[in-house]
Amino acid sequence: MRFSHLAMSSLAVAALALAGCGGDTADDTAASDSTATGPKVVAIVKGEHGPAFPDARLTVISPAADEVVNADSVMVRVSLTGVELKAPTPGEQSKGINFSNDGQHIHVIIDDKPYMAMYQQDSFSVGALDPGAHTLRAFPSRSWHESIKVPAAFVAHTFYVKEKSGEPKLKAGEPLLTYSRPKGDYKGDDTKRVLLDFYLTNAELGPDKYKVVASIDGEVKDTLTEWVPYFIEGLADGEHTVSLQLIGPDGQPVPGEFNAPRQTIRVNPAETASAAPATDTGMASMGH
Repeated sequence: MRFSHLAMSSLAVAALALAGCGGDTADDTAASDSTATGPKVVAIVKGEHGPAFPDARLTVISPAADEVVNADSVMVRVSLTGVELKAPTPGEQSKGINFSNDGQHIHVIIDDKPYMAMYQQDSFSVGALDPGAHTLRAFPSRSWHESIKVPAAFVAHTFYVKEKSGEPKLKAGEPLLTYSRPKGDYKGDDTKRVLLDFYLTNAELGPDKYKVVASIDGEVKDTLTEWVPYFIEGLADGEHTVSLQLIGPDGQPVPGEFNAPRQTIRVNPAETASAAPATDTGMASMGH
């Protein structure tokens, strides 16, 4: 019995030792993985607003609200004051995030598609669109793609192509969530801090007000109660889906065609794969 008792005690000690070694090994592996590919835990970190543009004002001249466009290619013309297009935003290289070498620009969104970057006020083509109703949203952006959150700088309205048919997706005066970033491909140092940004109209964020639930790859990461830029950290290489959901003061999803946007991005994609470029490369670019 004494032998059995001693044997069992020795086995218990050995088991504890092995368990301790196993824990250390797991931690070491996690640390090694973290060093090699970035943190495994994906987090959304609150940021701060960039330089203010209090006098920013954007007007979309064409297509105007309710206008019927008969051309094969839809051309966008705007008037923007208070923000100089193509000028670098002060501090753009100190943010440690992706920014456009072409400077400040306008994000133009047609329907629920990713935005196109507009660097001049005239003759900007969004391409051919199907006949019927379409939604245009536009707002100016700093060099690093953070939206300029001034009410007079945001435009959203319905226009038509070829014929005035189809149900408008926008409802006047109702809360509207507009997804802006992230978008496209991210490579190298740009993957460390990925901007998460959106535009909000007819709603105010707060603990007891509207909220935005942010999910990555189907997993809720944070509930955002402040309208500021955020940063996603810890994304592993590969494809990721970023989803936002506008939540009302009652805790329920807010109805609306655009209030639960979702976009797919890629982190350090294979060089042979084709996708949106990492930076804005042209006035009608679908890239950043």
